[in-house]
Amino acid sequence: ATFTAYFDASGTAQTRVITMAGFVSRVQKWERFEREWPKLLPGAVKFFHMTDFVSSQRGWESWKEGHSEKRANLVDNLVACIKRNTNKGFGVSLRLSDYVSFNTEYQLVEAVGGPYPTVGLACLGELRKWATRHRINHTKILCIFEDGDADQGALISRARLDGFNAIPQSKAEIRAFDSCDFAAWKTRAVVDDSLVKELHLKDPTSADRIKKSLDQLDPILQLNAAVDAKVLQDLCNLVGIPKREP
Repeated sequence: ATFTAYFDASGTAQTRVITMAGFVSRVQKWERFEREWPKLLPGAVKFFHMTDFVSSQRGWESWKEGHSEKRANLVDNLVACIKRNTNKGFGVSLRLSDYVSFNTEYQLVEAVGGPYPTVGLACLGELRKWATRHRINHTKILCIFEDGDADQGALISRARLDGFNAIPQSKAEIRAFDSCDFAAWKTRAVVDDSLVKELHLKDPTSADRIKKSLDQLDPILQLNAAVDAKVLQDLCNLVGIPKREP
């Protein structure tokens, strides 16, 4: 495959919001990313997780106080690395309350799957649009999803039916998934403002600066939005998902 796309999910069927995010790039650029990204992280941090960074744990303890400028500069550098080494990003969030409401009225879970397949298929739909615009055969793009999420089998099966070369893979030793975690936090924050509030509580001095740095990802995000009630209604009408019997 000339292009590879990596995707990671944030949230579960038990959280208020579930998000899928990822990036597509040429294989050579991903190889460069894998070399550059680890050099930006402190030695105690092997994998970057935005939640750990925000909460100053798992290697970030020494950054908790008095390092506002240092934290903001790191985010600037990480964002620049992602922009330099990826072609396009994709991010979709889903409010679980919207999903439950529509699944009560329509046979949504039977037609599409649970919340995880729903956001995953939405991201793949945007990837397909991007590929079409650039005259790239979407079936030739290797799509890799972080292994272990519930309902992943349903997403992989449906994606393959749609012609995508989709596989699950462990996050271990693959730093491309770190960029997906980054984008997922950014995308989810659009819908779930509790993430931004937590950032302000942990480090109010650098919170606004970090958020502005993350906003620099917007130009390369094909979609940074929520699958809300209207989108689910349009999906039910478009695909012809039947209503449940009263």
